[in-house]
Amino acid sequence: MGLALPQSFADCMRDETTAQEQLNTVWGTAPVSLRDSCEGEAKAGGSQSYVDLLTCIQMAEWAKSPSTATRLRGASKNRNSQ
Repeated sequence: MGLALPQSFADCMRDETTAQEQLNTVWGTAPVSLRDSCEGEAKAGGSQSYVDLLTCIQMAEWAKSPSTATRLRGASKNRNSQ
């Protein structure tokens, strides 16, 4: 089915750190209502995630204006091939 193997702890932490850095650039400009909504989503299930929080904000931007939204910089397809 093309599913990737589970991500290593180091890769997961790198993704979280990268998402946190990206959030630092967009958090202050996001509307408070969106931040509150995305925070609730990111905390759902008991574990908080910067990746989930960033994805929520990016998806809201894209839904509002697909042509001008910031492009997603997700996980690398080539990470596990090294």
